[in-house]
Amino acid sequence: MFEPQSCKTVRAVQDYVALHVTEKITVREIAQTLHLHPSYLNTCFCNRTGMSVKTYIHTVKTREACRLLRETTCSLTRIGAMLGYFDQSHFTRVFKKAVGVTPGEYRRAERSEK
Repeated sequence: MFEPQSCKTVRAVQDYVALHVTEKITVREIAQTLHLHPSYLNTCFCNRTGMSVKTYIHTVKTREACRLLRETTCSLTRIGAMLGYFDQSHFTRVFKKAVGVTPGEYRRAERSEK
């Protein structure tokens, strides 16, 4: 019984994040939407995916940031804000932790490859 429910939970989290990628998203907010306790949600998600809900949110947002950095001329501040990061330094820290370089370095590297 645990497996099917956790699969539904994982899919629900993925769908929620995809729909709200341009907003500030919290685990608590997702849990409330799914009528689950945040700890239980995180445990189910982590058991099935190997990552926390928070890490998943940052992964999806980072993937979208990479796309925006490659495909637009929007400023780094604008891209961060478009993804719900209203603190530029937080956006830069999350991005660098995931990608290994800052958003500016990523954009410069992508442009130099073209």
